Amino acid sequence: MDIERYTHSGYKLSVLISIVLSGLVVTLVAFLGRGALNLKGELLGNGTGKPTDATVIVLVLPKLAEDMTIIDIDFLREEKRGEKEKPYYAYQVKTSDSSFYLIKIGFDNEQKKWALTQYELLHGE
Repeated sequence: MDIERYTHSGYKLSVLISIVLSGLVVTLVAFLGRGALNLKGELLGNGTGKPTDATVIVLVLPKLAEDMTIIDIDFLREEKRGEKEKPYYAYQVKTSDSSFYLIKIGFDNEQKKWALTQYELLHGE
């Protein structure tokens, strides 16, 4: 073994590399964790108690055909339910095939998430 030939200067580079790599791993995990929390907050209403456009997209997109996309989302109204329950929120969603849908979203207290309560194609004139 050449243990007597190892010097302090030989370890400086490996210690520096290990510190930099550890910092990069911690930073990457922090960014991923913050991104997951931001996404969860956006989908749950971002602390305001109201659904956002992202919530509407997540609930409506699985109901649409595969080749259809959502072009526009217009908020219509807020419908009161009960004293301690969150209201229903109504939206008009325009899709890529120029169809319009009436969407109502309500908060499901048992599952603690927003749920699609009404999904209806609006017929034109």
